[in-house]
Amino acid sequence: MNSILEIYNVAKAYGRKTVFSGLSLKVASRQNVLITGPSGGGKSTLLRLLAGFEPPDEGTIQIEGRLVSEKGVIPVPPHKRGLAMVFQDLGLWPNLTALQNVLVGLSGLKLAKKPRFERAAAALTSCEIAELANKRPHLLSGGEQQRVALARALAVRPRILLLDEPFVGLDIILKNSMLQQMHQLCNQMRSAVLMVSQNPSECALLSAEVAVLEDGSIRERGTLEQLRRAPSSRTMQAWEKELRAASA
Repeated sequence: MNSILEIYNVAKAYGRKTVFSGLSLKVASRQNVLITGPSGGGKSTLLRLLAGFEPPDEGTIQIEGRLVSEKGVIPVPPHKRGLAMVFQDLGLWPNLTALQNVLVGLSGLKLAKKPRFERAAAALTSCEIAELANKRPHLLSGGEQQRVALARALAVRPRILLLDEPFVGLDIILKNSMLQQMHQLCNQMRSAVLMVSQNPSECALLSAEVAVLEDGSIRERGTLEQLRRAPSSRTMQAWEKELRAASA
């Protein structure tokens, strides 16, 4: 299967703090990957590099075989990478309605006014919030705000969707429902998903592999069942221990 994303030997540091050192990762077309690991381990930084918000200090990033980032350089800007990102804080504009927030997400595409509105409206409908189109974020519940952020990301029809723990704070029923719905929508668009999460079990709702980012590199990767059988990272060892203690 062809790779949609290739990260090779990427390094990143802020001052004396090294975030990555020799990080490599491949994602196949239409493949979903859940990235987990300790807090402060660089998971969000990795998504920022993939999105093109920052360049790596070393190494290269390719999307669909095209070099998009290399040492100190961003040859392809964020809006031309064919991806979208949902942040943990959602990043909704408080003075704009739900529909206007989605339209802002489409501003980087060269669409005429009518098809741009049609696509934004369709994204809200797909996320089951069409009736909230004219409401501003402060009038929406947490779950509704999450859906607006997701609609904004999906409206651009990304080849890769990046998710930085966007469902933190939701109850488990709503979170699971949104994960399942997002998976269905991304599957329909043939999009790959990279999601950062502290809970490896969420991979099941995405039909995703798990990649453990620890000590500046991917320490292990595979299905959840494979990693649980013989966890080699501290993250998965601690998670497995916690699961066993809870079931004892």
